[in-house]
Amino acid sequence: MPSIGVILKLVSRFNYHDGKKTASALTYTTLFAIVPLMTVIYAMFAVIPSFDGVGDQLQTTVFSQFLPSTGATVLEYLNEFSGQARNLTSVGLIFLFVTSVMMMITIEGAFNAIWQVPEGRKGLSSFLMYWAVLTLGPLMLGSGFLLSSFLTSLSFFDSAAEMLGGKALLLRLLPPLLSAAAFTFIYAAVPNCKVRLRDAAVGALTTALALELAKAGFSLYVTHFPSYQAIYGAFAAVPLFLLWVFLSWCIVLLGAEVAAWMGERSNADWHRWPPFWQTLGAVMLLKDAHERGEPLSDDRLTEVLGSRYRRVLKPLIAENIASQTQDGQWVLGRDLSHYSLWEMAHALPWELPAGEAGEAPHPRLEPLREALARARAAEKERMTCGLVEVLPSVGEVGDEAMTQEEKDPQDPRLATS
Repeated sequence: MPSIGVILKLVSRFNYHDGKKTASALTYTTLFAIVPLMTVIYAMFAVIPSFDGVGDQLQTTVFSQFLPSTGATVLEYLNEFSGQARNLTSVGLIFLFVTSVMMMITIEGAFNAIWQVPEGRKGLSSFLMYWAVLTLGPLMLGSGFLLSSFLTSLSFFDSAAEMLGGKALLLRLLPPLLSAAAFTFIYAAVPNCKVRLRDAAVGALTTALALELAKAGFSLYVTHFPSYQAIYGAFAAVPLFLLWVFLSWCIVLLGAEVAAWMGERSNADWHRWPPFWQTLGAVMLLKDAHERGEPLSDDRLTEVLGSRYRRVLKPLIAENIASQTQDGQWVLGRDLSHYSLWEMAHALPWELPAGEAGEAPHPRLEPLREALARARAAEKERMTCGLVEVLPSVGEVGDEAMTQEEKDPQDPRLATS
């Protein structure tokens, strides 16, 4: 079980990244994208004959899993809207797909902010990722449903179910496990950085468990506090649906925070370094790889710097110190013997360290710390003069001094009583 400190840390991260504001924006986007998403899912299942009927089963399970109590009413409306959308022309279907992609762009932006990735995917890379999530995600869930149906039809499943507590329990666990698998795929694929499968799985399991607890609490509220029905009447399903979508997005974003935090925690030593030292550490890695005649992989950068390594590399890319090859590897982009410490110090957006003794986080960075300390000492030596020496009195600066008569007579500060 996580400690109170870990929970507070995750909540603090959630608030720092404007989790509630992002969840609100995603809720608004969901209202426009949910029908197009359902239409795209139906279209994907219609292509494969083996998945006949899986779309309806998937949607029913998803809504019973993620939207308690009022799911049936909302699902009825959405199925009607989706059925009408499937009768659209090719131009209309393209518009629906574009709407779905726009939602994926919003989700990627939220995840990139959590993983502190400086920029999202562009061009063909972004399209392929969105296409993979919109197609492979439903197909993976559909395959899971087919597999579960196949397993439950086997004779040995009944005996195994009796040993483990009954078939009903196993069937009850399948939807959360399938949702955890789907969230693992999303957390690993959507951010524009390398996310280890283990970290994505921990975040996904957290999300699946939190959704189960939230669903139980939401059902309890709807059952025992039905005052909303007296206020909204038949329209009550709509505000409840909006509230649940907002809570679900909060939980999904919190699960992403868990996955990102897991990646940072496993790289605690380098992650605790100030940004300036992290950047110099990245230069050290690039230099070592260059001397070995090898490129530097995303996996290696993630292992050492964590999932935020692109933020560290961004100023190095701008200075052509780090360059990415066509196959996605990283290499040294210029000769460091012709690139001075002064140039790097002024190119980096980070605050320079003071160069105090013992400040270098790595023994190989100690010479750099000493050079910074010498630069600070020389700067201090040149600035030890008194302010009187550099602030001359009036009349000591020649023609630049202005007399009372030469100043603007309209200046109200010169008005006499």
